Amino acid sequence: MDLLSIENSLEMIDSVVSCKIVTNESDQIHEIHIVSNDTRGAKQVARDIQSVLAASYDIPVDYKKISIAQISDKGLKKTKHRLKLEGVSSDILGSKAAIKVSIRNSDKVYENTISGVNTIRNRDRMLVDVTLKTIEEACDYDCDYTFAFEDIRTIFTPDNKAILVVITGINDSVEQRLCGSCLIGNSYEVAVVKATLDAINRVVTK
Repeated sequence: MDLLSIENSLEMIDSVVSCKIVTNESDQIHEIHIVSNDTRGAKQVARDIQSVLAASYDIPVDYKKISIAQISDKGLKKTKHRLKLEGVSSDILGSKAAIKVSIRNSDKVYENTISGVNTIRNRDRMLVDVTLKTIEEACDYDCDYTFAFEDIRTIFTPDNKAILVVITGINDSVEQRLCGSCLIGNSYEVAVVKATLDAINRVVTK
């Protein structure tokens, strides 16, 4: 169970500020601790958490395992950047490939296109690189980190396939390895972009 990926997903729920999941000895979810602001009711937040876990991870969770601390504090705000994937497209022209990624931050959409040699490995790199470039623009370049693509893998389980993206974040000459994942649905390219977003979610939304 990729707890970091699940926690990242839950922190994207409206009004959730932070999340910590505690597992038992069988690696099953035992407790979910949530800090939220008071913009939405605790029952609605709990239902959203159950829905995300069931729909995205096929994990049913009893609401009694969800602990929500709501703090009425104007200084406790939701993430600064609310990044959402708008679209991914690619054009293959023989030995060349062009990939376009669009990302929304609040009410504005940012998009970039990258071109390069049409190989499987290079298309993966281009997908990650153009996503990182678009994220930087969507965040107005005010994130303290510089990102570099490191690796990408397809992970197989008996019932699912998932993309794992590894990125290095550099902040004041200090390197931090970041990892994101996404189940592969109808589009491999969409999964790569979402895994990239997942990898850097914590540092661009802090």
